[in-house]
Amino acid sequence: MAKKKRIVYTNRPWEATGICSGCKLCELWCSLQHNGAFNPARARIRVVELGTGVDVPVTCQQCTDPACQASCNFEAIVYDDKLKIVLVDDGKCTGCRDCVGACPFGIITIDPQTKKALKCDLCGTEDPVCVAKCPSRVLGALGDLEAGEYNRRRFATLLAAEDETLRYVPGGEEPIEKKLEKR
Repeated sequence: MAKKKRIVYTNRPWEATGICSGCKLCELWCSLQHNGAFNPARARIRVVELGTGVDVPVTCQQCTDPACQASCNFEAIVYDDKLKIVLVDDGKCTGCRDCVGACPFGIITIDPQTKKALKCDLCGTEDPVCVAKCPSRVLGALGDLEAGEYNRRRFATLLAAEDETLRYVPGGEEPIEKKLEKR
C-alpha cells in the first residue's frame, strides 16, 4: 500500500553543493514531464528567489485537509487513492482560481495555456522527475514520517551549531546578526 509523499527541500548547507543552486532544472523537467516541452511557467514546482542569494524550490505540501480542495466549487480537486493525495481533474477545472487563493503556501498556479489549475501530482509515481533530475540532490520525495525525521535532524544540527548565530536560522539560510542580551 502506497503512503502519501511530498516533495521536501532537503538542503545540506554544511556541504558546498547541498543547497539549491537556483538552476531551475526542476521546473524545466517538470514541464517536460507533464507537457512535453521545456516551459517553466507550466511547471508544478517553483524555485523562489529570496533576493538574498538564497533560492528555495517549493511545491505542494500535500496537506491532510487541503484548503484547495475545500475551496473548489466544481469538485475539480479530487483525492487519488493510489497516491494518497489530491489532484486536479482537468476535465472539471474551470480555471476560476479559487484554489490559488485558498492555498496557504501559494503553490497552486494557473497553466498559461490551458487556463487550468496546476498542482504537484508527484508525476504519478514514487520517483518524481524533479527529485530524480536535481543536480544538487536537494529534493526528496518523503513520506510524513521521513519528512518529520529529516526536519528533526536538520533542527538538531542547527541547535548544535558551534556558531551561535546559526541557531536562529531555520532551514540553513544565511546567518543573521542577533545581539544577545547580557544577563
